[in-house]
Amino acid sequence: MSDTIEDSRGSLSDVHPGGPAFYALAGVRLWTKDCRLVSQAGEDYDGTYGKWLDVNGISRRSVRVSAEHCSQHILKYDKVDGTFNWRSLYGQENLGFLKTTPEQIEEAVTESTAGFYLAQNTDRIFWNKLADIKSRRNIKMMWELEHTGEDALRRVRNVISIADMWSLNLSEASMLFDIPREREEDIINLIMKMPVEMTLFRVGKRGAYCVTPTDAVFCPSIDIAESVDPTGCGNCSTGAAMFAHLEGHSPAEVVAIANISAGFNAAQFGPYPLFTEDDMSRAQTLLKETIKNMAN
Repeated sequence: MSDTIEDSRGSLSDVHPGGPAFYALAGVRLWTKDCRLVSQAGEDYDGTYGKWLDVNGISRRSVRVSAEHCSQHILKYDKVDGTFNWRSLYGQENLGFLKTTPEQIEEAVTESTAGFYLAQNTDRIFWNKLADIKSRRNIKMMWELEHTGEDALRRVRNVISIADMWSLNLSEASMLFDIPREREEDIINLIMKMPVEMTLFRVGKRGAYCVTPTDAVFCPSIDIAESVDPTGCGNCSTGAAMFAHLEGHSPAEVVAIANISAGFNAAQFGPYPLFTEDDMSRAQTLLKETIKNMAN
């Protein structure tokens, strides 16, 4: 799902690799090399997505070519609240060809797989298949909320118990629970009652919360350089939070790891280009410093 960013003057950036799964993968890759992309792709993915996978040491084994083009969107951000409008160059049919299926996820699972990230709506048949796969393969799932349409809260409640972790931003939470954005504490109280182990509740540039059934820990956003582009930061932080939770980190560490990955992601257009050993070491140092600051 490649992106072009349109600024307030109508100027367009170059085309950059993107999409929820790819940004989530980048969020994980900062902390471990033991990760994989499970995705359908356009025939033209080789020089962008494929090159990124190769230089970052990630297998292409679970990537299928299923259409002529990767999806491509032009995004335009609202400077006030961070929301964006988008338009597609290849249309919904192209996007439909490239949706990852439950069967494709199961094919990628190995004995060492701990969990997977998925941005998905609330289609009941899709989720029933996921439930079956999770049960048989003993893996956990991080769900990032997608648009759910009318009767959203009921539809979310119908499927969320299948997920183990989930992620949503302030605008989505406000819509879902019908609570004004300003009443974050009330929103968090409802999130704590949802039947999941952990929620990454993202509040834009200010940072994020790691919410469990008993606690909510806030961490401010973390810039590793001047912020260039917020595209994919929510996906990136969600993937990182999944990794951290599955590795047994505390809620404070989970949200700090999430925000550090987002900081790397915001430092340029598109995903961070190459994760070196120095980058991974720097991330660990930032984590220690962040946890120390959060405790003070």
